[in-house]
Amino acid sequence: MEGSSDINGVNDFDELDTWRQQVELRDIKAQQQLTKQHYGSPTGSPTHTPPAAEDVKASLAVLEMAPTSDFAEMEKLSRDYQPDLQGPLVGAVKSSKALEVEYAGADPAFVRKTVALSPKYPFYRTILGDGNCGWRAVAFGFFELLLKTGDTNHVGMQYARIASLNGLMELAGLQPYIYEDFADVTFELLSAINSSPTIDTPWDVSMIAERFNNPEVSNAIITHFKFLTSSWMKTRPEYYQPFLDRPVKDFCEAQIEPYGIEIEHVGLMALIDCMVLPAAFAVEVFYLDRSAGDEVNVHRFADLGADGGIPTPPDAPVLRLLYRPGHYDIIYKKGDIPEASPPSIQVSFLSSLPEQTFAPTPLGSIFHQIPSSNMDPFSTEPGPSNFRPSMFNLPAFQPSPLQSLPFQTTTFRNSPFNPSHFQSEHFQPEIYQPPTPTSLGGSKRSSSAEKSSGGSLNEWDNGQYPKDEHPPYS
Repeated sequence: MEGSSDINGVNDFDELDTWRQQVELRDIKAQQQLTKQHYGSPTGSPTHTPPAAEDVKASLAVLEMAPTSDFAEMEKLSRDYQPDLQGPLVGAVKSSKALEVEYAGADPAFVRKTVALSPKYPFYRTILGDGNCGWRAVAFGFFELLLKTGDTNHVGMQYARIASLNGLMELAGLQPYIYEDFADVTFELLSAINSSPTIDTPWDVSMIAERFNNPEVSNAIITHFKFLTSSWMKTRPEYYQPFLDRPVKDFCEAQIEPYGIEIEHVGLMALIDCMVLPAAFAVEVFYLDRSAGDEVNVHRFADLGADGGIPTPPDAPVLRLLYRPGHYDIIYKKGDIPEASPPSIQVSFLSSLPEQTFAPTPLGSIFHQIPSSNMDPFSTEPGPSNFRPSMFNLPAFQPSPLQSLPFQTTTFRNSPFNPSHFQSEHFQPEIYQPPTPTSLGGSKRSSSAEKSSGGSLNEWDNGQYPKDEHPPYS
């Protein structure tokens, strides 16, 4: 590898040379391990001679000695690559369980964090990853929070505040003809939010989603927000210069103003400072990455009022962004999205039943005699009934004649074992019979009572003696 270092002119960069040696050593060890697994015998002794380490190093040297033009071409192809993006610019609200399914087979850190994320934040909204996902997520979330406030005065104040930022853009060097067409789209959306019927249903953000899924409207709003963020940074360079390795003006011209450049952390800070915090909103960014811990790291942006600004209230509406390396989505806490309520059931109480509008069907016309064995059950003639004839016709109900019980004492009459008693499990009111001395006391006892007292059945029935007592005996 000494020759490759001389050719590439790396002798002056000791750190780069050390790094390459480490990479070569790692690749050599990996190749040896694969060779051992492939050529090793069951007993552990190799049956073939593995490739020498020098051969692997020579192959790596050939790769490093490739012409510089090839690497430049590969870099250009990578930079100009446009993925085949499908789906809406702003997706519908989805369950966070989809994130668990998406990362089920990924790094264990992603699995742990997505499992812990969904119970507290059950919904999220996907943003198309076209290079503007961060800008589009913040812009959509800003208008969504404005609508959910349901306060026409607050929306009107934000309209006036954003209109006043036109002077800020002119102070930063932007001419009105550059930004006014894009700003008009933003003001049109603000006016639509602050008018009926949209403001009357603050939880219905379908109108905002429809506007943002229109590429012309969505891109115009994003461009307007980019101009505002760039002008904000250029007029306040002392706040952002410590986070940059180049002048603020150069950073804005390279990373903020061009379309299709994904937002960086410094640009996100400036966008939030310019557009979100002055509206009395807070921002929380959830970082879903491989960092340590079982839950996602959350960074909160809020105005502390240190520079004379209005502090963000602790209960202020929060715009929550879900950051995955290189991409932003919107995530919602439990309660941010109203859950679907069950359909209401209306019950009407009638003071009286309506009159019967149909004639009763005779019982005998419903149940017919069971056909004999020599008859075809499928050829039964339909009777004078409104019901379809069945092959299993039942005989007509014939109630059995009333039969008196063999004996009836007072105890039996008043017990639930009496079928004519109302507490009986087999209550049959049709077999009830008025009490008689014969049924209460039995034939012998009643006869002796009549002889001794000289009474008769008429005396008992006329109420001379109580029904639950026997006549006196002599």
